[in-house]
Amino acid sequence: AGAVMVLLLVIMVGIIGGAAFSGSSESNEALSQEVLSYTATIQKYANQYGIPEYVSVIQAIMMQESGGRGTDPMQSSECPYNTRYSNSPNAIQDADYSIQVGIQYYADCLREAGCTSPQDMDKLKLSLQGYNYGNGYITWAIQKYGGYSAENAMQFSNEQAASHGWSAYGDPEYVPHV
Repeated sequence: AGAVMVLLLVIMVGIIGGAAFSGSSESNEALSQEVLSYTATIQKYANQYGIPEYVSVIQAIMMQESGGRGTDPMQSSECPYNTRYSNSPNAIQDADYSIQVGIQYYADCLREAGCTSPQDMDKLKLSLQGYNYGNGYITWAIQKYGGYSAENAMQFSNEQAASHGWSAYGDPEYVPHV
């Protein structure tokens, strides 16, 4: 009976997690086989970092970042938790380590955004944009605007690009892309 309850809980979480994204018309791209092949690893680290209910969200992040391809499928080389490789793009050469670092960082983004459920779309969007820009965006967006908006994501990108002398900064449309 206990195993049946666990199975039902897993199915319900999957349906609810999927429903959180099915209401969005922005992206209907299915997860690649490469992303799906990392499900057990994603679940392991999501459990380790206290965010097991965000597995579907993490899969969507990975899909946007790399499609599950390469040695840095979470594109987490530049995350502060990457202590094994250079903090430059695509430096991580170990997919398991990339997933660990990316999920640890995303857990921080969720906490900083105050997101306590995958169904809290306003705070979830804030956490997602923070994953792409770095969680300094989260603090900035909360202080200046009370949270995420497509407009302030563009503003932050433009300000950061200008301050660094770059032509672009991050993906201002990361949230709809995910």
